[in-house]
Amino acid sequence: MNKLFRFGTIVLLGALAAALTPVPAHAQSPDSATMQALLSEVRQLRRTVETKITLGPRMQILLQRAQFQEQKVLRIQQQLDDVRKQISDQTARQTAANERLAKVELDISAESDAARRAQLEDMRTGLKMVVGNGPDQQVRGRESELSNALETEQAALNEINEKLDALERQLEAPPAAEPR
Repeated sequence: MNKLFRFGTIVLLGALAAALTPVPAHAQSPDSATMQALLSEVRQLRRTVETKITLGPRMQILLQRAQFQEQKVLRIQQQLDDVRKQISDQTARQTAANERLAKVELDISAESDAARRAQLEDMRTGLKMVVGNGPDQQVRGRESELSNALETEQAALNEINEKLDALERQLEAPPAAEPR
């Protein structure tokens, strides 16, 4: 279909060009001027069609790239959200351990039974170990890594979107005037 359309367009343009061979300016009649205007319009139309035809495949390729890049950004965002939830959970556990440690220390100072006091001191030792460990540094490192990756991939997606916008503007632009 596309080859047939091109062939028909070429034949039509060839016939028009042959029929509208430039006539010296001194011999142009009103019909000749009309034909020249029509020829100019056909040429402009041909340039417009060629532009649209060449931009279409580029637009398709960029759209595919944008979809793949968007999926990549979403996947990294999900991973980052999971890591941040993990950090939040670890921080919440540490906060709870801090609160529990404060209560145990109060209980130790108020406890008169030696056996119960020893049990509370053992509990305090265990809680101090938990309190001393903040969120896992590997998890923090992973968060930083994913955050940087997300930023990079988002920038790539923005670049593809800018290219799509530029192509869209080219498609919407009025055809250029015919050079004289």
